[in-house]
Amino acid sequence: MADRLVLIDVNNTIVRDQRDVSDYVFEAIRSRYGLEPQFNLQDYEGVPAQLMLKDILEKNGVSAEEIKARLEGCAEELGYSYYNVTGREAIGVLNGAKQLLEELTKKGVLVGIATGDIEDVIKNKLQRANLTEYFKFGEYGNKEVDFREIIKKAIERGKSEFGLSPSATTCVIANYPQIIKAAKEIGVKTVGISSGGYSKEELKSAGADEVVGGVNERGRILGLATG
Repeated sequence: MADRLVLIDVNNTIVRDQRDVSDYVFEAIRSRYGLEPQFNLQDYEGVPAQLMLKDILEKNGVSAEEIKARLEGCAEELGYSYYNVTGREAIGVLNGAKQLLEELTKKGVLVGIATGDIEDVIKNKLQRANLTEYFKFGEYGNKEVDFREIIKKAIERGKSEFGLSPSATTCVIANYPQIIKAAKEIGVKTVGISSGGYSKEELKSAGADEVVGGVNERGRILGLATG
């Protein structure tokens, strides 16, 4: 029975798209809403997928009623459009990612995913990065828009399906302040990774217990995650 759980938000924490992939969001919205939206994908880094779609649609003049009627389907469409636009290209694996996952596994830590992104998108990225084997399960932003609930559901699944001890400790490793803040609000330890664009100061202000420049700083990460 595992007594430690580490939840990782994959994007810009262990992998990174190597080019602008805004087209996949554009294609999903055009497919479901018949709209050619204007938006900057960088404005939505760390925002759960459905909240991102809702905001883009509102700013492009789609009514609340129409957004609600097709939003879940549009979120699912993101998985298909991501694969069509970029899903067969090489993906960037951040320095130290595989080594960190190997060390967590060797130490008997249960490793899962907690992210606001779409399940099919994340699974595609991990497959291309050859990192799928390290993750036992995940909770995603397909239907849930609250990071606190995503993390809570991941912890519950760890206990009910993967032998996680009821008294186990949980640590979230993430690049985005939104996730760090949510984890701290529910009493979960956090490591902030500043390699994805947010500064160490921003991550510390969000409540991170530890902040490192990247997942190659394994000693500091493992000290908190497995301590």
